[in-house]
Amino acid sequence: MNTLVKMSMKLLIRTKIVWLFIVLMPLLSTLILRSKVNYTSFQEHAQTLVELKDADEKVVYNGSNGEYVVKVYDASGTLLSDYLLDRLSKSGLFIICRADLSEKSIDEKIINKHIDFDGHEDRMGAAIYIPADFNEKIFEGSSSEALKMYVLSDDARTDALENELTLQLSRLDSGSAYAGNESELVDGLKKVDDMSPEKEVITISSNNERKLTATQVNQKTVLGYAFSFLTLGFVFAGFFIANGAIQEQKNGVFTRINLTKVNSFIYFTSKFVAALIISLVMTGIVGVCSLTLNMDDLGMNRPVFLILIFLMGLIFCTFSMFMGIIMNDVFGASVASFTLWCVSSLFSGLYFPLDSASKGIQVLSSLMPQKWFIDGAEMIFVGDN
Repeated sequence: MNTLVKMSMKLLIRTKIVWLFIVLMPLLSTLILRSKVNYTSFQEHAQTLVELKDADEKVVYNGSNGEYVVKVYDASGTLLSDYLLDRLSKSGLFIICRADLSEKSIDEKIINKHIDFDGHEDRMGAAIYIPADFNEKIFEGSSSEALKMYVLSDDARTDALENELTLQLSRLDSGSAYAGNESELVDGLKKVDDMSPEKEVITISSNNERKLTATQVNQKTVLGYAFSFLTLGFVFAGFFIANGAIQEQKNGVFTRINLTKVNSFIYFTSKFVAALIISLVMTGIVGVCSLTLNMDDLGMNRPVFLILIFLMGLIFCTFSMFMGIIMNDVFGASVASFTLWCVSSLFSGLYFPLDSASKGIQVLSSLMPQKWFIDGAEMIFVGDN
């Protein structure tokens, strides 16, 4: 066993290009971990009214972090509708995406077609239709008939939207009794708002995910990018081990080893041990590089961080190695290794969140090893053991 492991390691050491992945990838990942990423677009959206280009534009991409998205078809385009939507967006509970239809001829039949399309082709929590006679309904005291809400999900936060709508409409209704026009009404309500405590959104989460602060979201994003580069290094380290095994089989070395009464199990176990050693070496290099990092910026201590790296590396290095050995072809193994890295990084959500993706993609994502370690990092952030 020891002889086989030494033979595999010597072959790896002589392969110069392997050092490109073993050394360069940890260095690149360290540079990424040192960078400052400000992934807080979801907080900007949380208190901002998102203007859509037209009524056909999809809103699913505005809720990439599990936020409750509301699409609004605004055929009124008045100060009152602007004020209402502004208050909904500033509640910090929803992302309001408005399609301005005030200059188009719109009726409820056309809106129903849009709603039917939204229910099948888009993803949102609810939709709201504000008709052209919105102001008239408010000043007539018929605020309950001033707009129409369509529930398009079974999200429990729909109740919060209904309550917030009821509150804001009742404020418009009561204020209209003392205001002569919409300008006076809006000015009066804004003065009341200025005297109210200001809300600040610290964290946003859906009912099925952990609550991460903006800092923790940034930490998670940086880790995702670093994991992607490290995965590339581990995958191709496994490929080079497999390449050595393929060459040994083609050159008759494997046959001569079998003639010495060393069975195949011991041979392949030696390859696994080689993958284990390479994973330790790369983790060690990451550990040395991490001395330049402030671990508080990563949200975890150094030993835990290195354990995550080592376990993830061992999985990918081993899987890539055995996949290459089974294929028994250098070109095919290299393509398979690169494909493994691309697919796993993409579907694990290292580059962008997959919260709004289809159920099938989310199930596929849960099978990706990087996803396990990103979730593990989240658990460490929030102290979820």
